Amino acid sequence: MTIAKPGLLVVTGLQREADIAAGDGVITLCSGGRPELLRERLSKFSPAGTNGGEHSVRAILSFGLAGGLAPGLNPGDVVLAAHVTAGDARSGVTLDWLDAMTEKLAGVARVHTGLIAGMDRVLSKSADKAALHALSGALAVDMESHMAAAFARQHDLPFVVLRAISDPATRSLPDLASDALTPDGNVALGKVIGGLLRQPGQLPALVAAGIDSERAFASLRRCRRLLGPLFGFGGSNL
Repeated sequence: MTIAKPGLLVVTGLQREADIAAGDGVITLCSGGRPELLRERLSKFSPAGTNGGEHSVRAILSFGLAGGLAPGLNPGDVVLAAHVTAGDARSGVTLDWLDAMTEKLAGVARVHTGLIAGMDRVLSKSADKAALHALSGALAVDMESHMAAAFARQHDLPFVVLRAISDPATRSLPDLASDALTPDGNVALGKVIGGLLRQPGQLPALVAAGIDSERAFASLRRCRRLLGPLFGFGGSNL
């Protein structure tokens, strides 16, 4: 009889996020910034795994960058979800796991706990961010957490969200940012360069967005190191 090993499915939007999350016992699933692709990949993913359950998944984590919605959140700030909302749907997280993560990150990073909104498109304009914050009260927004939450709920698995703010509520992203990824979650350099050749005025905003995102990636790496192999899963009675 094969005994299932603890496994963690980490859902990300970018390959770089997946690379940070990777490690023993971790399976990553990257959307490439395309919600329809993530839905397809999740629909085909079996938590029971293969090889007699040896690599079965026991928990779900949504991990990566997020757009800031609440005033006062800065690039690099960390948001841990208390709930995830998408339209009228609202999903909770596993509180013991959330508490364990909060304790390990205390005093090391600016950590905020609250509502995270999920959307199927990039929310790039500051006015749209302000409107969503006013409507929902969410601290941040991303394009994967609501789907990861639904998958965890469907399979009755523990679930948490860890996101780092890459663009604050007051900053609008350049148009290029919404179409700069390949399906594997890497940067489509050809599209970026071509876009800049057509609209060179976007360069300053693109550089600023890059600086902000580097702060967020640094926070993700710090959290990954502090939380340990399975991001704190199993540290409490989960």
